[in-house]
Amino acid sequence: MILPTLESDLILVTHTESVMEITLNRPDKLNALTGAMYRDLIALLNAAEESDDIRVVLFAAEGKSFSAGNDLVDFLNAKPGEVGEAANFIKAIYAFPKVVVAAVQGNAVGVGTTMLLHMDMVVASEDAKFITPFADLGAVPEAGSAKLLPDWLGYQRAARMLLLGEPMLAQEAFEAGLIAKVVSREELQATARGWAATLAKKPPRALRESKRLMRQAISKPLQDVLEEDLALFGEMLQGDEAKAVLAAMVNKSKG
Repeated sequence: MILPTLESDLILVTHTESVMEITLNRPDKLNALTGAMYRDLIALLNAAEESDDIRVVLFAAEGKSFSAGNDLVDFLNAKPGEVGEAANFIKAIYAFPKVVVAAVQGNAVGVGTTMLLHMDMVVASEDAKFITPFADLGAVPEAGSAKLLPDWLGYQRAARMLLLGEPMLAQEAFEAGLIAKVVSREELQATARGWAATLAKKPPRALRESKRLMRQAISKPLQDVLEEDLALFGEMLQGDEAKAVLAAMVNKSKG
């Protein structure tokens, strides 16, 4: 695939075996996100969506922390009523149809946490902390976190994060269902890359449609989800992907 031209050197990207790996590369500022970085991330997501070569996107970060959130200088320079490129990025990751894996270490602050709510599988190191200090900044929860965190964690746990601004540590985040796994810092990259590689080998339409159904189910009534997934399941069983997989399984059992 042809990668887009990026505005800065603060986002690194590699493409191997159907996986696009995107790395935040501003460790001296704890990977605080600037407008240019957001624009680069959006461009990469658009390229990944359009490319048949890419089946999975993996987000990672250099240094001791995943992200300190929005760059404060960008915040201060924002025009009245303007939410800037951060909002455009959140909308892009929310709408992104392919599977996204994230590897998180150290602090994930503000959008560093809320962006993860729109990714599919998050593995975190033991020292990870998920911090949403919006009230402390004189702001409110963003990126849909005022709905998603109470829905996923329960209102009381969400209130600790969104009202008190209390960090949620990695083990509690795992037990609460906010992340998929906790590993040592040494295992973090290998685990995330292993997941991404495994996912990339699966039938691509099955992954996309499964993700779509799961994400839509967050806001749709159960009856609507049930009717749609049963209809789609029947259709996809007749498709080329499922037939190829089933034929391979039958041949293997005969052998």
